[in-house]
Amino acid sequence: MIGGAGGTPGIFHPFSLQDSLCPGMMSIHHLQGEGRMAELMRCKSCGYVTEAARLGEVCPACGVPRKMMESWKDPVSEKRRMFLGLDIHPIVDHFSVSFAASAFVLALFVLIFPSLFRQTATGVLRGFIGILPLAVIASFVTGLFDAKVRFRRTTTPLLTRKKVLGLIFFLSTAAAAVITFVAGPYETWVRILDAVLLANAVLCAVGLGRIGKGLLEAIFPG
Repeated sequence: MIGGAGGTPGIFHPFSLQDSLCPGMMSIHHLQGEGRMAELMRCKSCGYVTEAARLGEVCPACGVPRKMMESWKDPVSEKRRMFLGLDIHPIVDHFSVSFAASAFVLALFVLIFPSLFRQTATGVLRGFIGILPLAVIASFVTGLFDAKVRFRRTTTPLLTRKKVLGLIFFLSTAAAAVITFVAGPYETWVRILDAVLLANAVLCAVGLGRIGKGLLEAIFPG
């Protein structure tokens, strides 16, 4: 949620190295593990990276002549690259976003159709609302670790904005959980408030995703 997909033409994003490697090519970490480091080439036109030994007469990605390829060295340490390559934060983030969207849809459903599948729908909604704050906390914590590894700090302007949105995200989901489990899920005012709070949570998730999309492309060297 706090740490950091998209791309900019002509610029290689180091974090996407493993995604950029040719099909069947061993990862940079695997090569290092074997005690050798393959020479890497980067396309000046599109930023595609591949092994020099596997490079033909043109860039495999955009097709420009081989002369447009230049020698390239990964500016990020193996340990940091390996940690970020696990995608722990993005994976955990998907859970909080999915739970928030699902809970919001269910909250609207039980509000609009209060008598349709009343117990089942309400029970499922309670489950989502109960788990959601925990998912947001997990996303927040993994985001802090991701940011620390990616940028070596968590106080940059964009990361601070993400922390604020993450806090609002958590408070919205926590408030929905408290109201639902304390006041009961069947009162009309509870359902309306749940829908409002969960809508706010979804908006926070969207805002976090938009910021994270840009941050995922960036990584501090070293």
